[in-house]
Amino acid sequence: MKNDKKGFTLTEILVVIVIIGIVLAISIPSIVAIRKRINERLLQSKIDTILVAAELYGRDKGFATDTLIYVYTLINADYLNNDIEQNATNCTGLHTENGCVIDPTNDTSLNEHKILIKRTGNSIVAVWDGTEGSSSEKELVDDVKERLECDVITESNPCLYPKDSVNNYLYYSGVMWRILGVYKIDGTEVVKMVTDDNVVWEVTT
Repeated sequence: MKNDKKGFTLTEILVVIVIIGIVLAISIPSIVAIRKRINERLLQSKIDTILVAAELYGRDKGFATDTLIYVYTLINADYLNNDIEQNATNCTGLHTENGCVIDPTNDTSLNEHKILIKRTGNSIVAVWDGTEGSSSEKELVDDVKERLECDVITESNPCLYPKDSVNNYLYYSGVMWRILGVYKIDGTEVVKMVTDDNVVWEVTT
């Protein structure tokens, strides 16, 4: 009896491999981008939780002036739950005795990150205080400069919003700020912002 079954030819196999390669080349970057966006949203959600805990901590402590604390301060005082225990992955070193809160974008500890607890009138506001020169702060400075169409900023020639401007409000780190302008102080570009309670905050590149 004659067997008419045939296998795939080398050409057919190569075509299938090429098609699979094309599909993977298209899908993998998309998956990576989606995962990055998800992790960025998770980080923002985590920051919001930390800021709420910091505001509660500030109210309970009755801070009379602006005070800088760290994420590990909230963990140690039982205002914030840890993600992992001490000596687990990415939770070693100083200030990890009660575990760590982890940044989902890069799997590093947030324990050493600063939080600025500010007095705004009779209220307490917690501000996520990025390290100097961080991308978020640089983006903020660049955004303000673009809004104002700032070309050259010198210490004697700052780039300011008009006093009667109604378009200089910006939501940043959980607070609605009114931007005064961009100044140059000791060679560093500085954005000056103020709340309606006249609390001034400076952000530098």
